[in-house]
Amino acid sequence: MNQIIIILITFSFTLCIFQFYFIPLYGEDIRISSGSNFIDSSGKLNIIGVVTNYGTTSQQVTVGLNVHNKIDGSNTALRDPTFSKIIYPGKESPFKFKINRDYDVLGKPYILAIDNTNEPFYNVIVQNYSNFPVGQNRELVGTLKNTGQVILHDISVYASVHNKNGTQIDSIKSNIIPILNPGEVKPFSARPDYAVLKDANYFSCAGFDPNAPPNTLDLGNGKFLTYGLESVAKISNFSYDKSTDSISFIADHYNPLGGIVTFRIPQLNNNQNITIYLDNLGLKDQQITKNGKTIVANIFVPPNEHTVRISGILNRS
Repeated sequence: MNQIIIILITFSFTLCIFQFYFIPLYGEDIRISSGSNFIDSSGKLNIIGVVTNYGTTSQQVTVGLNVHNKIDGSNTALRDPTFSKIIYPGKESPFKFKINRDYDVLGKPYILAIDNTNEPFYNVIVQNYSNFPVGQNRELVGTLKNTGQVILHDISVYASVHNKNGTQIDSIKSNIIPILNPGEVKPFSARPDYAVLKDANYFSCAGFDPNAPPNTLDLGNGKFLTYGLESVAKISNFSYDKSTDSISFIADHYNPLGGIVTFRIPQLNNNQNITIYLDNLGLKDQQITKNGKTIVANIFVPPNEHTVRISGILNRS
């Protein structure tokens, strides 16, 4: 079996260095770190940092920053999501606030809100880039390749920018790639702010962020299947096999005790039945429901990686 690789990074070295202060919040699961603030060319104060997920659940994180309005004397909390819509377990995402001259900043950025999400992490993108700045604009440049059979939409790449001392000096996000079809390779680039351009020495912890979870599987010959998949898990090798009329994938649940993967497909007719296999063994007491429009399967995946196969997808005998 060809293993799908999530990230292939052409690094001279790999660094995820956080040489700034940490605030542990929500226990030790979510942490926020602040970088070096700067004034950009438009005169706005840029407040930057990184949020890291040390837990076992995927999170949508909103960062807060308290400010004072110098015109009317009011205090308020600004709110901004991290560059990555979802921060998966063991991952991190940068953030940035831009503050105009009418406001004074009160204190440090903090975690304002977190929301659990069941969107899986699809292990289907090869990300190829150098962590050293390129060209006069000292850009992060590279390519993304979709090695799976799912169609990806509105993808951007984010990263932290560091100076020679390892301090984070900017948070950057690339152009949006509207669609990345199976097998496609497309370039991306992201540029540090002009105010810190000359100090940009390397990029760290670059990641990618699809705007929406994949929900379309390319079956070949111009045919597609819409589906739904929910789980706090890493999903690899997601594919359809015409010879067995089955979808298979490798699931690795982030919960160390294992957890549920919920799978949905359209119900084609009243006679359609699906069968679930875990590591090539048929499951007993399969949790499958049908309502005439949709077939839903709840599959318990034990700890570590396991192969899941679901047959009867297109109701072919």
